[in-house]
Amino acid sequence: MPEEEESGIDELMRLSQQFTRQQEEHDKQERHRQEQGKKVRGVLQGLKDLNLSMALSQLKDVASPEVTTQVTALKNKNDTEDLRKIITNLVDELEKRLNTASGPKAETTKLINVTRTLSILLDLYFSLQ
Repeated sequence: MPEEEESGIDELMRLSQQFTRQQEEHDKQERHRQEQGKKVRGVLQGLKDLNLSMALSQLKDVASPEVTTQVTALKNKNDTEDLRKIITNLVDELEKRLNTASGPKAETTKLINVTRTLSILLDLYFSLQ
């Protein structure tokens, strides 16, 4: 009987050690996964910063200081809602100016329709993200 108890204890010890090794391996894999996730988030943030920097350098020559300031503030945002608002405001302003522009009515109407189409498609784009 004592031999059976020892083999039972040995088996419990073996299983305990096996479980401990498996847990350590699992913990190691989880740490590795978290480290990889941090690297990926860092790369994605770097790409976002690069895209924003490129956009700002392009906007510098064509956009109003107000728009440039609003776009600069996007660096600290995680969603695209503020960008959608900037674009919507610009489209609205363009549409108002086209409505008051002089020139052939047919051409102005075409430009207004293109502006409205652009606005609708941009809203759709941001709603699908």
